Amino acid sequence: MHSKYGKAYSAFGQRLDMINQDSLNFYGDAHGVYQEFGGVVLNEEEGEKLANCLGAKGKGLVLQNHGLLTVGQTVDEAAYLYTLMERSCEVQLLADAAAQGSGKPKIIIGAEAAQFTFEATSDPDALYCSFQPDFQMELKLSAGDFLE
Repeated sequence: MHSKYGKAYSAFGQRLDMINQDSLNFYGDAHGVYQEFGGVVLNEEEGEKLANCLGAKGKGLVLQNHGLLTVGQTVDEAAYLYTLMERSCEVQLLADAAAQGSGKPKIIIGAEAAQFTFEATSDPDALYCSFQPDFQMELKLSAGDFLE
């Protein structure tokens, strides 16, 4: 199942704007847009197309008219990236609506600051560690039932 804000944002078929620290985890080649939505992925060929769109440095994709997809070296990293991408979609939808309503332009983070932040925050080990409080909370709230 795909997330609410990811599904809404995917209707635009666009990359995320670099407007906050969460979105900077997907700076540059770290995310893209998969525009060939053909329904539910049921064959290997579709998986290969997704992998090609993701590229060697990809961490996430906006699946046009569908939702989000993230990958990582561990499940924990991929899960944390998913929460960051979902939050980035939510923030972008809100910022776009506010900009349209107020006439104020969004300010995009500059390339130098974006690259620095990307390098400082998107390390696989850091992302793995960042997910652990969420995992521990889920473990506590579910009494471990989700592990079965």
